Amino acid sequence: MSDLDRQATQREAQRSAGDLRRATTYSEAVNRYLSMDTYRQTRVTVPAPAPARPERTKTGLVLVGVDDSLAGYVAVDHAAIEAELRGWDLRLVHVQHGAVRHPARDLGAQLLERMTDRVHGCSPTVAVTSRLVVGAPAAALLTEAVSAGLVVVGHEHGLASAALGMAVGDRVAIHHPGTVLVVRVPGWPPGAQYGTRPIVVGVDASPTSPRTIGFALAEAQLRGCELIMLHAAGDGPVPADRAEHRDGVVVHHRVVTGDPIPALLAASGKAAAVIVGRHGRRPVTDALLGSVSRALLQRADCPVFLVG
Repeated sequence: MSDLDRQATQREAQRSAGDLRRATTYSEAVNRYLSMDTYRQTRVTVPAPAPARPERTKTGLVLVGVDDSLAGYVAVDHAAIEAELRGWDLRLVHVQHGAVRHPARDLGAQLLERMTDRVHGCSPTVAVTSRLVVGAPAAALLTEAVSAGLVVVGHEHGLASAALGMAVGDRVAIHHPGTVLVVRVPGWPPGAQYGTRPIVVGVDASPTSPRTIGFALAEAQLRGCELIMLHAAGDGPVPADRAEHRDGVVVHHRVVTGDPIPALLAASGKAAAVIVGRHGRRPVTDALLGSVSRALLQRADCPVFLVG
């Protein structure tokens, strides 16, 4: 890239970063869900504009664990948006413990019906199916998720006993071999500019880093947002921060010296999502998650993608 090209890219990045109100594909979808007054209504009464359905290049499935909590509701919203952006189908799964009596099954069925109606109202192009299953929540979700291209789980903050909260959501994220979106949203609903935030990806020298970068670029393309790459510095000279255009995405490269966890956690406070691989450059053979991904799973201030 020439100096003139680099300057033009940086000027464009600065202009787009300054225009906080610009609409993106993702922000328009988020705002449709945020405009709904409640998760409790049984039918969606506010009409939502029907977005054009993305052209399908292949069939895909987003699967989300649903429970009757704010974390579960917000997970459904995020899962539906991801399905809409990709042109994939959406499956809602509610798990009930052991042998349940008919009233409990009725409540589970009503929950799935209510969430299905919500998705139909806000993302009418998304094909939705639902399943009510009985069993141990984490194990049942892992079984259901085998064929999914993306699994979405909620995260309760400080409520480890929630049915699909921290304990179950984390177990699914840790044990599912594919990509998982853990919807960490402390302080939800967010401010008006949430949908225009960039996404952040952690980059290191691990063998899986190219796959993580590829996923992050594709996600930024789908959302129409900017991408911040936080590079863990190696043993050599530290390169300067820079910006570039890559596959139609404005990419900001920033180098982090020392422990990358504080930098990623700080960036999560101003990001719409953080994307990391399951392991860093020095994976422990008996660990299912690396230290960076585990820290983000527990402490990030935005949703976290774990790329398998």
